[in-house]
Amino acid sequence: MLRLSWPVIVYALSIPLYGSEVIYKKSVYSLPLTFDPIKMNDTASLLASNLIYDGLVRFAPNLRIEPAIAESWRFSGDGKTITFKIRKNLKFHNGSPISVADVVFSLKRNLSEESVTRNYFDCIVGWNEKGFDEGMGGIKAISKDIIEIKLKHPYPNFLNIMAGATAKVLSKSEFERNQNYFVRPIGSGPFSFHSLDEKSRQVRLDASKFNYRKAKVSLDQLWLIESDEKTAISLAKAGKIDDLTNWPISGSNEVFKFGKKISAPVNGTWIIGLNAKLAPFNKKSVRKAFKRDFNTENFRIKFYSDSYPALGYIPPGLPGNIETPETNSSVGEVSKSKIRISIPKELEKHGEMKKFVEKMLIAKGWNVEVVPIKWDDLISGYSGKKLQSFLVAMNMDYPDPEFLFKNFESNNKDNFSGISDKEIDQLNLELRTEPDRFKKIPILKLLRSKIDDQSVTVNLFHPKANYWISSCVNGFKPNIISDVYIDYASISKKKNCKP
Repeated sequence: MLRLSWPVIVYALSIPLYGSEVIYKKSVYSLPLTFDPIKMNDTASLLASNLIYDGLVRFAPNLRIEPAIAESWRFSGDGKTITFKIRKNLKFHNGSPISVADVVFSLKRNLSEESVTRNYFDCIVGWNEKGFDEGMGGIKAISKDIIEIKLKHPYPNFLNIMAGATAKVLSKSEFERNQNYFVRPIGSGPFSFHSLDEKSRQVRLDASKFNYRKAKVSLDQLWLIESDEKTAISLAKAGKIDDLTNWPISGSNEVFKFGKKISAPVNGTWIIGLNAKLAPFNKKSVRKAFKRDFNTENFRIKFYSDSYPALGYIPPGLPGNIETPETNSSVGEVSKSKIRISIPKELEKHGEMKKFVEKMLIAKGWNVEVVPIKWDDLISGYSGKKLQSFLVAMNMDYPDPEFLFKNFESNNKDNFSGISDKEIDQLNLELRTEPDRFKKIPILKLLRSKIDDQSVTVNLFHPKANYWISSCVNGFKPNIISDVYIDYASISKKKNCKP
């Protein structure tokens, strides 16, 4: 469930005019790779998920958990049973009513074997390695407006997971009737799916007339328009784009002379991921030496100077992060085998990055080649564990280091490193089942130490978001998790405004 984010490809831009309707144009590095919430592990898809679908609860800009489809919830005294009360008279975008059956059906899909997010729901009674045992009553409807979820153990982060971009509610009847449900997805979020134009590479969403937040949605349409970084900035300067929040833009970029600049920290880490399943990184000693010889601070200063130094894998401000630089140990061995580092081809500075990294590592004796590839090829190789190493941004679904640590569990489909360590698995389990936040600290430190010792991440930097938005836009509030959770239902745009 890594939130990977990178630009993709350049296409001609063609935006129709729609009279007096308020149209918001958001530049994105990629169109959604899927509209199925349980199969999402990239930022582009998760962004669309939060716009089109609703879950039981949602994140506010300050990360407080707010009601969504559920109007209220209650935990039992032992913390192992949660009951959600569903709002009355809610409808999907096609006008059909939302029922508890829809919610139960959708939540069970998250626990299914096909779900890439299933490990994040393993606290629910009935979850097992092979799927979900419905007979154990872990998820069930109590009445026409009450749903009960039973947990194996108290889990403080459960509501955070339920507020994430994958725990969304689908129409059960429409899903069972329509095999192409995710070609024209139906949700209950603030925006409904209208169309996807493959030629111009843009998705059109319309403000939903059925969503419970309709009174707050002032945008009539929201367009997701795919381009590369250079093109996106040019469009912003020309007043043809309202939003560049999907891009890691330097705070000194000239584009900020042409609109508003809003800077905010982001809980994430950019890394070079190392695949322990493939030679030569199947040897820990090689991984350690490679991590030692990659000068991450020089890379950060060269390409993203206003970001924060990565002292470790966990972002600053979270428990378990490192407050002093990692030791640059002399242990390890330089491999003479060919090493390929895959980076997104569509990054504006991918050519400079290639020369910089190759020169740095070849000088240390490494036989390395930086290979710029298309985003869809990178995400395919990442998911299939086919790439030796790769540059990605590791974003979080909720601000707790547990989210990032879980990526290293042996049975997690999103375990990009391929490592399998019983101690790491056990520590992850202890972390999730310990309700006392102070008792979590030593577990976090030990788990961090174990993962650091595996040396499967070269930690480049922690990003600082410099959000560019048009001067015609009001109500924009950044979100510390990522732009995925920006509340576009609360954004407005001045009519007939010329930026």
